[in-house]
Amino acid sequence: MTPRQGREAAGAHRMIEQSLARLAGDLEQGMSAEFRAYLKKMSRFHRYSVGNMLLICLQRPDASHVAGYRTWKSLGRQVRRGEKGIMILAPIVQRIEDEQDEEAEIVSAYRRAYVFDISQTDGKPLPEPAGPQGDPGDYLSRLEAHVAKRGIRIEHTPRIGPAEGMSTGGRILLHPRLEAGQAFSVLVHELAHEVLHQASEERLPKAVQELEAEAVAFVVCEAVGLQSGSASSDYIQLHRGDKKTLFESMK
Repeated sequence: MTPRQGREAAGAHRMIEQSLARLAGDLEQGMSAEFRAYLKKMSRFHRYSVGNMLLICLQRPDASHVAGYRTWKSLGRQVRRGEKGIMILAPIVQRIEDEQDEEAEIVSAYRRAYVFDISQTDGKPLPEPAGPQGDPGDYLSRLEAHVAKRGIRIEHTPRIGPAEGMSTGGRILLHPRLEAGQAFSVLVHELAHEVLHQASEERLPKAVQELEAEAVAFVVCEAVGLQSGSASSDYIQLHRGDKKTLFESMK
């Protein structure tokens, strides 16, 4: 290593340490108020069974946020006249008395019900979590070239629901709605999964995997001039990560 390379490496290590220290400080502060408000709104969306998720995907592959007519109305949005609902199966629950004369609930049958995607509604915009601010410029194309050089394909598809990206082992899926700054951050996050987790024989807990990938994204985004704000800290805490786990993983 030449003296110049040594100085560059030392500078990179300092930058990484400073970025991680900032991220650790954000984690100590807890979730931002904006993200808590976002989660409160999102909690109104029902969690569908695997079977219903398949039904939704078959009928509307590009669906992102799905809810019933009344839920959309409570969120300040109205289903447009003439829109065709997405059929799902809703359980019919019966209350019975068990052997101890206590009430219990059982699913006796299923009925058809209909939900709608956000693209079928008009009204107030849904709250969005904070994301990276700024323009990565040619760093995005350079990152894409680096991913391709590693033999990893990038595909842009809406068929990942509300997710912004997904690592599948040799392939990274990105949602086409992403702006340049978001696309850069998400691509770094998913590349970190590919490098750190997909090829590893050790299966780390989901919380640790998400913490590591998002910490890498935070550092790289800062390095190219993007401002993540509280987005990375909020994301890590959503997956039950904290300052202690961060430093344990970063070793």
